[in-house]
Amino acid sequence: MAESRSLIVAFRLLLLLLAATAAVVAVRIAVKGRHAGDATARYACPMHPDVRAAAPGECPICRMALEPLATKNRLDLPGMADMAAVENVRKHNIVDFVRRRSLLPVLQELRGAAEVQGDGTIEAVFYRDQADAMAPDERGSFALAETPNVRLVVHRTGDPPALWDRSTSRVRFRVDPAGRGEQGRPWPQPGQVGWLEVAPRPRQVLAVAASAILQSDEGPYVLAWTGRGFSFEKRPVEIGETFLRQGFAVVLSGLRANDRVVSRATFFVEADRRQGGRSAEMSWSNDP
Repeated sequence: MAESRSLIVAFRLLLLLLAATAAVVAVRIAVKGRHAGDATARYACPMHPDVRAAAPGECPICRMALEPLATKNRLDLPGMADMAAVENVRKHNIVDFVRRRSLLPVLQELRGAAEVQGDGTIEAVFYRDQADAMAPDERGSFALAETPNVRLVVHRTGDPPALWDRSTSRVRFRVDPAGRGEQGRPWPQPGQVGWLEVAPRPRQVLAVAASAILQSDEGPYVLAWTGRGFSFEKRPVEIGETFLRQGFAVVLSGLRANDRVVSRATFFVEADRRQGGRSAEMSWSNDP
């Protein structure tokens, strides 16, 4: 029994000694890399940027392989001291294509907030691409917020959609006369609100990764590839419905199919662009 305890104590002391040795080695490598400068420190740990060396090896702290410091193909973001973040932007594929997508009925929900107007019509707010997909005499159902289980049959009027904002339009409907005065169906009064739904249908949309969209006071925009090396420009866009679960947003204007935009590390690339950084040419490969 005593021998077992002695072995356990000796094993614990050995572990502590190894940990202390690793820490000392790490400090020496870090100090050596700092004093040697970029001329000799050519490799660094992706998790511990201060651990650098002149030759390949492994980090004494986390045991990860040291990776080459960015030199010729470096994406140099001014003010960023964390080499791990810079390396991640440089090595990972951050560009994606703008694509056409088929929206199946199960994926979309053609449902808009609605309000009863003074003339008895019902004005519903839909995304512009949804309104464009509706028939001129589109039929649907309307339910007041206070009685969600009671639905009235409605049909679209001949009024053209009116813009509500950059992404949405107001579409007018009128209650079907056949439903007027039926028992259990309260007639909607001006000012009452509810939800208006129309039958979903498959449709084609232009889509971009939701992570590619940035916001400004002037509206949404993306960083579009200029066609020259690793160079991007601010491109204002109009966005429709956003499908967060699927990770994309419908593009109404500003982009075309197969345009290339930054979809990963967008914040870092935009920071570089705003600060006037000149990023080195960078290669990527995507399937359209």
